[in-house]
Amino acid sequence: MPGSFATSPGYAVEATTGRRPPRRLQTCAALTGAAFVSYILGHVVDGPLGLLLAAIGASACGWSWLLSRALFDPAERDARWPLAVVLLVLASGAGTRLLAGDGGALAHAVDNTYALVGSAALLLTFVEPLNGWRAGLPAAETRFRLAFLAVYAGLVGASILLLGDSSGNPAEAHRIAMIKIACAGAGLLAGGAAVWFRARHPLARRTAAPARAATAEDRRLAERIERLLREEQTYATPDLKVADLARRLGEPEYRVTQCITAAMGFANFNRLINHHRIARAKAMLADPDNRLSILQIAFECGFSSIGPFNRAFKDESGTTPRAYRTDRGACT
Repeated sequence: MPGSFATSPGYAVEATTGRRPPRRLQTCAALTGAAFVSYILGHVVDGPLGLLLAAIGASACGWSWLLSRALFDPAERDARWPLAVVLLVLASGAGTRLLAGDGGALAHAVDNTYALVGSAALLLTFVEPLNGWRAGLPAAETRFRLAFLAVYAGLVGASILLLGDSSGNPAEAHRIAMIKIACAGAGLLAGGAAVWFRARHPLARRTAAPARAATAEDRRLAERIERLLREEQTYATPDLKVADLARRLGEPEYRVTQCITAAMGFANFNRLINHHRIARAKAMLADPDNRLSILQIAFECGFSSIGPFNRAFKDESGTTPRAYRTDRGACT
C-alpha cells in the first residue's frame, strides 16, 4: 500500500511548513556560514585580522561537507569521526595560512595534510546527495539533489579551472582573488537556499524494517481505520491528530500508531492522513464540474492553508494542483 511520498523502503520526506530546521542542520549551517564569511573577509582585510580570518576560512570545505551530511542524513546527531576530520581540516588549513612562506619541513607537512584532507572533504561532499538516492524519491527531492550536485560541481570547477599562476603578477593575483570571493559568495547563497529547502522538506528517519511484524489484530484495526477515513472522511478534519483517531476507534494511541506503521505501510500518522487528503484533492481537481478554487479544495480536504497543500500535493504527485487540474482538462 503506498503510504509515503517515496516508495523505496526506509525513506521518507515530510512536507511541512513553518518548521524550524533541526538543531544539527542549524549548527552546521551556522558554522559553514561563518567559515565562508571568514574566507571572503580574509581576502579583503589586511594585517593580523585578515590572516586570522583567512585561517578560519580555510576550513570552509570541511564545514561544507558536514552541512551536506546534515542535509542528506536524517539522523539527529552526526557521528564523531566526520567532526574530527573537519577539525583536522581547520587545523591544517590554519597552519597553511600561518606558515605561508616558511618553507620548512613543518610547513611542508602541514601543506600536504591540508591538501589531502581538504580534497577528501570536497569529494565527500559530492557523495552525500547520493546517500539514500533511489527509485521512488519525490520529484522535489530529486530536483533538489540534482541542483545541489550541479551547483557544487560548478563552484568547485570554477574555483579550480579558472585559476592560474599569479606568481609575480599582481593583476592575475587580484583576478584569482575575485574569482575565489565570487565562488565563496555563491556558495554561501546556495547553502542558505539548501537549508531553506530542507527546513521545509525535512527527511524522516530511515528504518530498515517496521519495528515489528503486523499481527492479525493490526490488520483488523487497519480495516477499521480505512473504513473510518473513507466513509466518514475523518482525514478532512483540520489539525487531526493520532489521539483524535484513536479516540474515535476506542483504541489506545500506541496501538493505532503501531498499526499505521506495521500493517498499513505508512511512515507515520501524518503520511497516512495526507495520502487520503491528496487522493480526494486529485479527484476534485480532475472533475470538470467542480468549480471550487484550489484554495477551497485545500480547505475541503483538511489543509488549513494553501502552502502545506501545494507542497504535500507536489511531493506526492510530482506536479502542482493547478498543473494537475489543467492536465486533466478541468476548470481553472
